[in-house]
Amino acid sequence: MAKYIAVHTLPQPTTPEELTPLVEELLRHEALDAYWVGAWAETNEEGKALRIFCEWNANSAEAVKKVFAKVPAFPLDHIRPMAKFDSDSFRMPVRQPQAPIP
Repeated sequence: MAKYIAVHTLPQPTTPEELTPLVEELLRHEALDAYWVGAWAETNEEGKALRIFCEWNANSAEAVKKVFAKVPAFPLDHIRPMAKFDSDSFRMPVRQPQAPIP
């Protein structure tokens, strides 16, 4: 399955508790061809979410859009293909010290 990122700009700063009903509704509409993996939030100084970036595993961006179409109250800016990198993706293998040549 491919990975997608769904970007959501919220209409106002929002707490996780305020987002819970929308997320629960969204989870009820997940499908075998599109399911939510996790999310990151851009927050303000009060810790309220301004924008959310959701990682999805899906057969296509259209499959993700179909899930969101069932929850129209959940804002959706766009869905894009993604690749996930972490710091280990860029680390060089550690070389073992060579024994001195006698």
